Amino acid sequence: MRAFFAQLGRHDRAVPEQVAKRYASHFWDRAHGTLRDQDQIASSPFHVGLGVRDGDFHTLTKRVALVTDSLVLSNHWRGTYHEVGAYRSDHYGLAPEAVMRMVSREHTEGSYGITTPDLGELGRWITAAEPLLRAGLVWYLPSYSTVRRTEVDGRRWPPVSVRQKDIVDLFVTGRRAVDASGVNPFTSRFVRAILEIDLPFVDGVGLRDFGRITVDEFDSYRAFRDFARLKFLDLDQAMDSVQSQRELLRIGLEIRDQVRASHAEMARVRTTRAVAAGGAVIGTVGAALVAVYGPAIQPALATLGATGGLWGIVHAATGNSVRSLREGTPWYYVWALTRAAGRNGLR
Repeated sequence: MRAFFAQLGRHDRAVPEQVAKRYASHFWDRAHGTLRDQDQIASSPFHVGLGVRDGDFHTLTKRVALVTDSLVLSNHWRGTYHEVGAYRSDHYGLAPEAVMRMVSREHTEGSYGITTPDLGELGRWITAAEPLLRAGLVWYLPSYSTVRRTEVDGRRWPPVSVRQKDIVDLFVTGRRAVDASGVNPFTSRFVRAILEIDLPFVDGVGLRDFGRITVDEFDSYRAFRDFARLKFLDLDQAMDSVQSQRELLRIGLEIRDQVRASHAEMARVRTTRAVAAGGAVIGTVGAALVAVYGPAIQPALATLGATGGLWGIVHAATGNSVRSLREGTPWYYVWALTRAAGRNGLR
């Protein structure tokens, strides 16, 4: 990300649509026709944003900064296709029916682009989130598609469109998500509640100032993320434990204590001159941390980011196909935002 912003010129920054296209171009591997650095990206500890309404990237980015390693957002091919780059080539060779050694001319046009509901809004979010993007705290996965159009001897073939890297791949690898649909997750043998809590976040400032404050001022963010990584490892072990419910309660209490400590640290830092001068306040948003059994959530993967109906799909899957728990089967961990941020007011 530092390399991207270093080559983003002043004239590019003045046009949000151009920022979004330059971003998409930066992460596109022209030589291989796909997302660049896929191995490195796949190994990163991402939390995936689910059920995010169009235009809500700014809001979600601020509300979940405390509890995510790196939040990755995507539009999941919703919206309009925007071409970013194109190529064309002509090839001459023998026609398939080369009885008379006729020369065949094949003309190919190809392009790659991204699908997003609002290209300008995406560009504005990228610019505003620059401090967080540079620090690796948030990332946007473009919904890439390639389109190939071929014409042979004047006969045009239908265009072929191929979707590229899916955000579901990152979810399967990291097994962590933030659901912003606002739906309360139900509990069952396959969906286990770990804790419910009010998550604190810095509000009252724009996303760019929020990013600067987060990166420069709050050691508690970094400390909590390190703590949470260890707790997620403990959760993996607790799911297969004979005393699993007791272990989940213990881990939930430890996470709750650390969240309270981070809230107190935010309140202290907010009173400092540099932060208070910008109008920052501390808000809270209700959230539940739940664990979802792998075979129960897998049928929902194809619809992630499209409907926000994650919990309904999980419920249907558990009733139709998942019969029993198997030791060693992966669990997915989801922070489900359950209330609007203004419920308790801003403190």
